Amino acid sequence: MIDSSLFMVDIPAGTYAAGDKLTLDIKAGPAVVRSGRGSALLKRATVGIIAQTSGALSYWKVEIKNSDWIDGMISLTAPLVTTTSLDERSGCVQRGNDCPLTPNSSWQVEATCLVAATTTVANEMFALIDIDYPAVSSIVDPDTLPGIPSSVDFTAPSTITVHAPGSSSSATWDVFNTDFFKAGYEYALQKLEVVNSGGNGFIALANAAGMAGLQRIIPISGVPEAIRNKVEYATKLVKGPMDVKFMMFVSSGSASTATPEVILDFVKRKV
Repeated sequence: MIDSSLFMVDIPAGTYAAGDKLTLDIKAGPAVVRSGRGSALLKRATVGIIAQTSGALSYWKVEIKNSDWIDGMISLTAPLVTTTSLDERSGCVQRGNDCPLTPNSSWQVEATCLVAATTTVANEMFALIDIDYPAVSSIVDPDTLPGIPSSVDFTAPSTITVHAPGSSSSATWDVFNTDFFKAGYEYALQKLEVVNSGGNGFIALANAAGMAGLQRIIPISGVPEAIRNKVEYATKLVKGPMDVKFMMFVSSGSASTATPEVILDFVKRKV
């Protein structure tokens, strides 16, 4: 099953020269490769910035390096709201090639400005690292799993905070504990959509039976036509409580609130 580590840094409005550097710090998930879960395999790294609004754009390359490595993996940022930023072939996504990772090894994540820019709106930059722990049972490719296509339409029971630009350091999760599966079935997540999110950011699934304490973080934009993160190594989910978590950001202006609706696409099978 996939476990995610989210690194972020704020990009304050200001002037940046080519070569300027920013360090991304751990925001959610483990800062090191988990121990006690058996082998750990690197699956994917995704980088980007949140806002695309006028005055917020700057361009960066992000190097992710494990403490065991000599060379890092480097990807380019693009706004999360763009339609192809999460495509597997975009410059924002790099495969992990099932690289074996040492338990408790750490990550260094550093961004370098590519082009001189002056911004008038703050922004956030992120790097999301997905690691598979094969000892925790999962569905390798839910898109090819024979079963019954099933969508769960989940509306948050109360509003969430949609954080202001440049506030990733203080942003927190809005967490909703829910139980929306039907008894007698096993569900594997394929894709999710978000409606009325109030911005762009991250949705996480956590604390379900079978997740073994791991957490899956999924980057998401509110643009319906945007390519979604491909879900691999999906947890086998069954009826019972689970946390659905939101950390969303507005593109410009002040923090606001929204009542997001999430459509989760599953393939389900009788058990």
